[in-house]
Amino acid sequence: MEIDKAVSALGSKLRREILKIISKEPMTVIQVLEELRKRKFDVKYRESVYRALEKLVDSELLEKCYIKEKGLCYKLKVKIVKIDLTKGEIETQ
Repeated sequence: MEIDKAVSALGSKLRREILKIISKEPMTVIQVLEELRKRKFDVKYRESVYRALEKLVDSELLEKCYIKEKGLCYKLKVKIVKIDLTKGEIETQ
């Protein structure tokens, strides 16, 4: 995991909320969008959620998986991210 990608991905309130949502169970883009709307996030387009999810995948915080009943889903890849600023290292769990 690259420190710059992780920090960039975590720099968005929307993406941090998506991580909280997906921490419960793998979800599709539409399921994440519906949950965000329930939580009163002003997200108008599915494409916005898709781009946020893909940025989280690119930063290695989420990963894609296929669930027969749902189709393509996203799930949490790591639960804890620790950044050592003195060494420029990132540790995940």
